[in-house]
Amino acid sequence: MKKKPDKSISKYEPPKADTGDTLHLGAKGILSVLPAASELLDYFVKPPMEKRLEKWRENIAQALRDLEKNQGIKLENLQGNERFTTIIVQATAAAMRNHQKEKLAALKNAVMNSALGSDLTEDLELIFVRFVEELTPTHLYLLKFLADNEGKLNALKSYPEIYQLFLSEIKNSTTQDEFKMLVSDLATRGLIWISQDIDDFEGIYQASSLLLEETQDDLPRIIITEVAKKFLMFISYSLGA
Repeated sequence: MKKKPDKSISKYEPPKADTGDTLHLGAKGILSVLPAASELLDYFVKPPMEKRLEKWRENIAQALRDLEKNQGIKLENLQGNERFTTIIVQATAAAMRNHQKEKLAALKNAVMNSALGSDLTEDLELIFVRFVEELTPTHLYLLKFLADNEGKLNALKSYPEIYQLFLSEIKNSTTQDEFKMLVSDLATRGLIWISQDIDDFEGIYQASSLLLEETQDDLPRIIITEVAKKFLMFISYSLGA
């Protein structure tokens, strides 16, 4: 005959945890030693962002004081200038998302040029601030290099030639693939124009020149656009800045 369990004893025994209970308690235990999600994000993001904002404010304040002293800019007039306010807000947002000194310098120069009253349209000023955020310092180096060597580019007919010239003047570890990608990024933004007839790097099929229509061989394969020159002026960017 099967013996009935003694309820007076079993009711005081803790229930056995099943697998689900064990996982729940394990997760609860882990979470108990971690800060809340918002606190964890603040731990990694908030202190650096506060430092960035404070440093940016100091740099912009000093730059504006210099303009007031050296250029006669009246800061009280800028306060009511909606166009300038928009530019400085956009530049500040971009500065908070970047740490490279080249890009921060370009953003600061953009603010200064806007304060001085550039000849650019408001649309172009906003586009140029966006370009600074989107592009890398290497993009900016490359664009400045192309603009400075515009005369030499007229004699170059291929990506390898331009690439080698870039490496010879700019100490950089950019690979061939990266170089062509950077050039393509600049072209996409209308900063340079690239001929379809420019010779590519080795390893890709190219149609024979006999199959192509006759073209003026004395024309450049890459052109720096007027938009690019305005962009470089607006950010007052120089190599090694």
